[in-house]
Amino acid sequence: MTRTRYLLLLVSALTLQAALVHSLAAQDDEDDEEEEEAPAAPPAPTGPPTRAGAREVIAAVGQDGMTFDLHNKVRLFIPPGLPIGSARRMRFAESSDRFAPAEVHGSMAGSRFTRIGPVLSFDGAINATSAPVVVSIHQPRDPARAGQHLVLAMEQATICAEGMSHVPGSTSLCSGWELIPATWSGGRLSAELRTPGGFRLVFGNLAIPED
Repeated sequence: MTRTRYLLLLVSALTLQAALVHSLAAQDDEDDEEEEEAPAAPPAPTGPPTRAGAREVIAAVGQDGMTFDLHNKVRLFIPPGLPIGSARRMRFAESSDRFAPAEVHGSMAGSRFTRIGPVLSFDGAINATSAPVVVSIHQPRDPARAGQHLVLAMEQATICAEGMSHVPGSTSLCSGWELIPATWSGGRLSAELRTPGGFRLVFGNLAIPED
């Protein structure tokens, strides 16, 4: 009688163990199915690609935009989605062309332009009216001065007149300068370009005498 009870208990224990193993296996299968059915996470969003160089960066720019970085913390950002069409070769660099502040303030009687940072050049004459191209330089302290305006002087080709300098590389067109408001924030001096002209860019303070 004792042996029969022992056998029954053993069979019961084995049956319970088998049921437990089956239940755990079924749960694992369900977990695997849930893992397989879980939707894949969407790829992390990415911004415009970055190209870096010492004093010059040349790259093909298309619909994805581009960030140009130079060694001295000078940066030019081209936002995505501009009407560029197929990728175009563009160059952003420090300019080695001679620059005299009088070129900028010479056409404004009594004004005085004081350069801040390097003379730059960007040959991408593109339409950025929908989203501006932003050029900026590293400037640890606020360079603003009382009675003066922070500006970016953007060179443009224009008809020559007496006393004007020629646009680099041209013998028939001269330099005209458009003054764009500049702002300082977080250690950077920056300006927004809606119609980059394709020539030199110079940050500075512009002093305009009061009437």
